[in-house]
Amino acid sequence: MTEEWRPAPGYESHYAVSSLGRVKRTAKGRGTRCGILKQCPYRNGHLFVVLSVGGKVKTVAVHRLVGEAFIGPLLPGLETRHMDGDPTNNAVSNLVYGTHLENVRDMRRHGTNHNANKTHCPQGHEYSPANTLIGSDGLRRCRTCRRERQRRH
Repeated sequence: MTEEWRPAPGYESHYAVSSLGRVKRTAKGRGTRCGILKQCPYRNGHLFVVLSVGGKVKTVAVHRLVGEAFIGPLLPGLETRHMDGDPTNNAVSNLVYGTHLENVRDMRRHGTNHNANKTHCPQGHEYSPANTLIGSDGLRRCRTCRRERQRRH
């Protein structure tokens, strides 16, 4: 895949973003150099860059820049999804927009959702097929805890 560069949305006059998920500074300012920016990880594994325009510094997620430059504006209620489950792979071919529920289902499918890997509820009951409810939000709930809550009320 060849690398294509486009202006970074919101930072068009100073930065560009590539189809492979790289970000570079394009405009020289006083004391700045052009070139590829260092990407740093958030605690959740997603990568970010620090952009500075007119003395204002902002931390921006790389997948958001790539998505907005190559897919289009992110509509309210949607998130950027990583189709291979790797939050460091910000190539446009790996990114799509979707709902939060679709993103959660992706994380379960990839095995990257820490809640999906839990075998017991917080009270220690096993998440077996007979003891597990799946809500309309896609989240697991413990049947035993639900029965106990209903008894108390």
